[in-house]
Amino acid sequence: MDSGSIRVALARLVKDAALRTGGRGLYQRGSRGGELHSMVRHWANVEEQLISWPGTWLGVSVGHLNRSNRTRVRGWERALRLLGFAAYEPDLWLRPANLRASVAELRARMMELGFPGEGLLMEISSLSPAEQWQPDRLWPISDLERGYQDNVDRLRDSEARLKTMAAQAAARETLLLGRAVTRAILLDPLLPEQLINTQLRRQMIMAMQHYDQLGKTIWRDFYQRHGQIA
Repeated sequence: MDSGSIRVALARLVKDAALRTGGRGLYQRGSRGGELHSMVRHWANVEEQLISWPGTWLGVSVGHLNRSNRTRVRGWERALRLLGFAAYEPDLWLRPANLRASVAELRARMMELGFPGEGLLMEISSLSPAEQWQPDRLWPISDLERGYQDNVDRLRDSEARLKTMAAQAAARETLLLGRAVTRAILLDPLLPEQLINTQLRRQMIMAMQHYDQLGKTIWRDFYQRHGQIA
């Protein structure tokens, strides 16, 4: 990539708040980058942000937003999905109101992830008629639950296999598998127990927490053998 392309890319990241300037030629993580970085850092504790579901909903109205810029639209749709929202209708996104954050706090997080300031977030007390909406229409419930079990099985199988693997191969496997399962946790909509098997989701998170500690031990030993850390 030439210097001109790099400048254009950096300017775009600053405009999108993924970076902020810290002086001539210096860049720091911006507000959007901070929220995403925080989500990645705290993947192991995602369920701490949940409360018992009172049966109410969070809705985001997007019908009034300008959709002429497809890149911008993809950005705010990504922000909504990262927070577990799904499109009930093209102009209305929903998720269960089982998040500990207040409406104002959640909207601030949405904006840090790229949702436009003119977006409207609301709490909805009920949806009627109930028969006209189904959770499977918004989220792939069965696929999510199969994914939970598959990830638990993959982590357990890998843990047993690591004992017989060479150090370099074991380090590589913990990195790749850990990254894949962590991504699944970060992208999970965190639905309540009334809609999904939360015990199975918790098993996946706990299995990944254990695997993460194992992976860190393997990588620490690997680096020590190669004289790269004390």
